[in-house]
Order: sequence, then C-alpha cells, then structure tokens
Amino acid sequence: MKTKRLVILLSIFALIIMIVVLSSTVFSLSKVQVSFVEVPTNYSIADEQAIIDSGKFDYGTSIFLVNKSSHIDKIEAQFPNLMVVNIETIFPNKLMIQVVERQEFLALYNSGQSTYYVVDGDMKVLRVVDNASAVSNVAKCMVTQDLQNYEHGDFVALDNETTLLSQLCSAFWQCEYSEKELNSLVRSVYFDSVNNELIISTYCRFWFTIKNPYTRLPEKLYAGNDAVFGAQGVGEDFVGEILVYENAQNNSIDVNAILNGSN
Repeated sequence: MKTKRLVILLSIFALIIMIVVLSSTVFSLSKVQVSFVEVPTNYSIADEQAIIDSGKFDYGTSIFLVNKSSHIDKIEAQFPNLMVVNIETIFPNKLMIQVVERQEFLALYNSGQSTYYVVDGDMKVLRVVDNASAVSNVAKCMVTQDLQNYEHGDFVALDNETTLLSQLCSAFWQCEYSEKELNSLVRSVYFDSVNNELIISTYCRFWFTIKNPYTRLPEKLYAGNDAVFGAQGVGEDFVGEILVYENAQNNSIDVNAILNGSN
C-alpha cells in the first residue's frame, strides 16, 4: 500500500511540474533562426526571414509543444529546392531551422518529348525546362514513367526504374562524388531493362556498363570508377567500355576494360 501511495504521489508531483513547465513563459517560443548546413549558392541572408515566415510558427506557445514536422512540411512546400535537415530546439525558447540546398542530380525525360524534369537524388523535381539547352550540364536520363503531370516541388513516384536511379545517387555519394562532381563527369544515364544493364556515359570517351545494377550497386560503381581512376586504372583517356559485373563463382565484383573496336 505504501508503494502504491508513493507512486500516486510521485505521478501527481510529476504532473504538476509538467503543467508548470508547459505554462511557463520562460519556455515560450520567442525566436526562430535559420542555419545553412552548407554554404548556399542560390540563397542568401536576405531569404532567411522568408524561410522562417513560411514555417508559420506560433510564437508564444510552449517550445515543448512545437510540431516540428508540420513546420518542415510548410517550409519545403514554399521552398521546394530546400531540404530541412532538422529543427533544433535551443533552450529555453528558441528554434534553429537547419537547411541545405537540394542538388540537381538528373534531368529526366520521356522518349519523343522535349520537356526535362530536373530532380535531386530523392527524385524531387527542382526544375521543369522545355529544351535540352536549358538543362545545362545535368546528366540526362530517359525513363519510361509518364512525367507530364509533375510540377516543380513534386516527388516523382518511385517505380523500379526511379528507385534504381535514387540508389545510384547514393552510390555516387559513397564513392565520394557530390552531385556537382558527378555532373562534371556524367553525360547521361540509361537503364536497359531488356539486358538489365545500367549504362553511364561520360564526357570522356569511356562509359560504364553495370550488369544487374539492382544488387551491390555501390560496390559495382566503386569498382568501375577504380578501374579508370585508381592507381592501376586505365585512365580517363581510355576509349571504350568499362564493363562491371558480379562473378557468381566467387561472389566478387569484376571489371573488364574493353577497348572500343576490340572484339
């Protein structure tokens, strides 16, 4: 009985403390700030207040009751090219919005159409352009999914093809390529569903052909990249195909550098 009574008293005491804390003006939201995780290229200090305003924060409410996910959704809806990494609570009464610019990864298009949908690695549409010249140096990629209904800020639905492309972005990151760096190397990406091959054409005179890219993609991309740029690689002046495949006999990733024109 004494234990039960003690538990009840402690619960009442904790409830009183919680009510006091939540109602205290000390913990009432009074300030929101913005912090760019990386130095932005398209945004500046002048945009910070607009970013804060887009979150529609309820100043004066308890900092413990802030629905951060709701504010993140509002900010990203207003600024599609920004990703809110986190909203950090700074006691007693401040919030810090941590944002990063989304980076252009691929320019998706459908066969026979001139409209390009520039997406990041999450398949979020960052730009919609009407001709190839406006794409700039973003790697082009023809996909089978109908893109006509997508607009700036939409996420392209993840089917087998776009899921693979999203995984390719992650694989490039694991190979220490940023989106900007890979777009300096990669001209286009194409998934050959008939032969189950991912073909990555470069601005040099070689291209990667990755067999069965749905498995061990980061390893295969790393192996192909090393076969060109590694200490024993053929070098960026190589002319031909870098064929990457999984050796079923010993479970290894093998690479063949096939000189253009050789049998």
